[in-house]
Amino acid sequence: MNKSTMMENIHHQLRDQGYKELSRQDVIMAVGLILDHCAQALAERERIEIRDFGVFTLHIIAARAGRNPKTGKSVDVPEKRNVHFKPGTAMRVQVNQNKRSF
Repeated sequence: MNKSTMMENIHHQLRDQGYKELSRQDVIMAVGLILDHCAQALAERERIEIRDFGVFTLHIIAARAGRNPKTGKSVDVPEKRNVHFKPGTAMRVQVNQNKRSF
């Protein structure tokens, strides 16, 4: 699922639940604000915990000396920041209940 499909699904589900005054544009703005806020919080090294969904944390990989495989020359590799997600128990249970064999 991509972002636009998720927003479309949320819009339809809200309309089905009786929130007919919410426009598609309102849903797009709300989801966009949530995602932007999460990205900003992670950029500021904050931890994001959403109960029953999971936890987003920032893992920092320190700068190191690497090697160019073509030339064998030493290269400085800068620090990297990776987002790590640990699913919550409720999400793990739900995902494992809906298993499909491929």
